[in-house]
Formats: sequence, structure tokens, C-alpha cells
Amino acid sequence: MMAGVLWGTIGVIVKTIYAVTAMGPVSVSLFRLLVALPFLAGLVMMKRYDLSMTRRELILFAGFGFCSLTVFVVLYFASFTYTTVQHAAALLYTAPAFVALLSWIILKERMTRAKITAVALSVLGALLIVGVLRGGQLFGSRTQIGDWLALVSGLAYSSWYIFGKILGRNREPAVVCFVGMCFGALFLFLIAVATGTLQIPNGAIAWELLVLLGLVPTALAYLSYLAGLRLIDATRASVFAIIEPVTAVILGFLLLQETLSYDSLLGFTLIVSSILLISLTSNSTTPDGR
Repeated sequence: MMAGVLWGTIGVIVKTIYAVTAMGPVSVSLFRLLVALPFLAGLVMMKRYDLSMTRRELILFAGFGFCSLTVFVVLYFASFTYTTVQHAAALLYTAPAFVALLSWIILKERMTRAKITAVALSVLGALLIVGVLRGGQLFGSRTQIGDWLALVSGLAYSSWYIFGKILGRNREPAVVCFVGMCFGALFLFLIAVATGTLQIPNGAIAWELLVLLGLVPTALAYLSYLAGLRLIDATRASVFAIIEPVTAVILGFLLLQETLSYDSLLGFTLIVSSILLISLTSNSTTPDGR
């Protein structure tokens, strides 16, 4: 839940960075990780955690870094240039529905009727927010483009839970977070160079915002979440972070004067309901099955 509150501040911080700098989603995503990495590296070194890994683990960490820390973040941050913080955060939290499906396929967690109902509610809520049910075009406005980016980022985000669960079975949360972010930063750097979108922060305000983004809703939030993920199953873990979209909606209203339409509010309610439904049907277990 603490991780969820911290993640809920991301939208406001990123929107502010876009307002005061010319940086794009790839560069902001990259510097976010570069700021967080020294903090995590110091923690790993201080605790003397083991960083050795097998070839299988190396491949899993590479997948974690690419899917969960590169694709997800770039799509999510890109959505803020088109849509509101409230829409983006709400659509991101279709992720638990994706988690329920992926956990059933990959982690062999049980798929119940309640979870199936929750997935349906999440899909309906997403369609309401995007505006598809009003009979409009799929990409008829900038807001809809941002909404779709946020929705796809929710799918990428769901892989974060799966990789975190698998890699966290025999690893300390700080190690999982640190190695995953190393791969994520590497992929982001390669993408930025290949696409010519690498932009260096210009000015003290830009650096202050990036440091805030890298430390609070990144390093501290990921460590908190991975620590919790070691104690409960992947589906249930995703539910406790429900406070993130709630925090984002409140901050969007208070700081950015954003409001939800009736359709969007209903969609948000359905998505939150789907998460709560999943929560009620999930059993809390430790990674070793106790």
C-alpha cells in the first residue's frame, strides 16, 4: 500500500517535468532509473547481497528489465502527454486483470469464476474510460490515444508482477530491483540513442524533479512492493496497490484541476470493483507455499 501511494505521485511529477523541460518519455524514463540505481547499488553493497546468477536468471532479468521497466514505463509516461493523470492511472490498473490471467497461465494460480467476473468488469471499465462504448472512433482524439497507451502499459505492467514473483523467490527485493533496473536502463539508453531522443536535463529544477522521481516513487516504492511480493501471491499483491490510482485521481484533482466525466467515473468504479473482487478471492501465502 505504501508503494501504491508513492506510485500515485508519478503522474503529477512527470506532467510537471514535461511542463518545465523539453524532455520526452524515453529520456525521463532513463534518468528516472539512473537516479534510482546508485541508491539501490549502495544498499546491495552495504548488505553484501549475492549478485551471481545462472544463465536462466540472466535471461529472466533481461526480460524483466525490457518488459516491466522499459516498455511499461515508456508507454505509461508517453500517455501523460496525451491524456490526464486520472485516466492514465485508472487504465494502468487494468493490470490486476492481466495479472490474474498471466498468473493462471504461468504461475498456475487458480482462475475462479470471481476472477473471470473481475476481468470482465475491468475490460468494461476500460472501454468506458476510453470512450469506445459511446460509439466514437477508436483513436478519435489525443485523449483517446493517451488512453490506449495507458491501457497497453497496463498489460506490460502486469509482467512486472510475474517476473517479480519468480525472481523474488530466492533473491532479496533490493537485488531483484537493482538488476532489473540495470537492464531497464540499458535498454532505455539503447532506444534513446537509436531513435535520437536522448535529452540531457537542463537546469536545477529539471534535476530536482528527476531526483524526486527517481528516489521516491521509484527506488523506495519498488523496494516496498517487492518486499511485500515475497509474502503474498502475485494476484493479491497487485490488489494492495489499488491506492495508486486513488492517489493519482486525488492529486490530479487537487494539483492539476482534472475531473472525471460520468462515463470515466463509472469506468474507474468498475476497475476498482474488479480489483476488490480479485482481492476477496485470493489467498495470502508466502513464496514457499506456507
